[in-house]
Amino acid sequence: MKGLILCAGKGTRLQPSTYTKPKCMLPVNGEYILVSIIDKLVAAGINDIGIVVNSSQGEIRKSIGDGERWNASLTYLLQEEAKGLADAVNSARSFIEDSPFLLMLGDNLYEGEVEPLIRSLESNESAASILLQPVKDPSQFGVAVIENEQIVSLEEKPLKPKSNLAIVGVYVFTGSIWSAIERLTPSRRGEYELTDAIQMIISEGGHVAYNVTTAPFFDIGTHERWLQANRYKMDHDPENFKIPPGMDASVKWIPPVRVHPTARITSSVIGPHVYIGPNSIVEDCILTNSILTDQVHLFHIHAEGSVFGSAVRMEEQEIQEQPARHILGDHASVMRSTPGVHKDSK
Repeated sequence: MKGLILCAGKGTRLQPSTYTKPKCMLPVNGEYILVSIIDKLVAAGINDIGIVVNSSQGEIRKSIGDGERWNASLTYLLQEEAKGLADAVNSARSFIEDSPFLLMLGDNLYEGEVEPLIRSLESNESAASILLQPVKDPSQFGVAVIENEQIVSLEEKPLKPKSNLAIVGVYVFTGSIWSAIERLTPSRRGEYELTDAIQMIISEGGHVAYNVTTAPFFDIGTHERWLQANRYKMDHDPENFKIPPGMDASVKWIPPVRVHPTARITSSVIGPHVYIGPNSIVEDCILTNSILTDQVHLFHIHAEGSVFGSAVRMEEQEIQEQPARHILGDHASVMRSTPGVHKDSK
């Protein structure tokens, strides 16, 4: 069995954080989303993995490499245009060939095991197997309707959902998917929907197996979802409940906190749920529920629910009593002083 990870999306709802980096390269608890997904595939015994990217994402290959550190083989595949998930999958057809494959979305984190999904495909001799989870707002997902323990219909982001079972971004397919994708037409959203291809298999008498999971699942499509995933991962990592070694005694730590060894923090209150990335400098700050990606310099900042991109510089004349929320993309610079004295922001 091969693996396939879709990373070619533009991440428009995560701008400005995704103006200069792909969604799959955002850190959650200090680890790129894509790295977490590769880890999961390799743990399931899948070592031949394709990664679908777009033409502007050369940094993915540069950062992730060819898979040597996982004893795996990574093949990078180009999606020419953003025309939907089914089109992205079709970009990998020459790589997948006739092999069954496990598909994961590059902006999703699934904390459960994928092996049961693989077994359900094999034991039922199914054309596909999909992962489902009950959700509060199914209109934001593909939705499955089940009768007599069989999937009878699927619909992508329905205005009036017929069930609360959302399709989680983990799938297993056989070669049956290729014929269905070939015959797709664009949906009302103007995209080639993977959900429509699976529905075509069902409508033509093919069997699609499923597993219902309650394991945590994060679709990291917004900054709040990114922060939510970060909080969860930090809460479940014991290393985050230890005082970072070698850190300044002037810092008050409120776990969970993760700090890269190259970061420097002084005279600050940090936590809970704060990640501070490589080569960052934090002075006289209060930070809660925030992500500092790398090379971030903060001075006199009181922030909560914030995301600071690479090489962000932010400085206040004095620390504010109430926290503020900041969403700053890579290389943003904000320097604020008392009114009438100096102000420079770009």
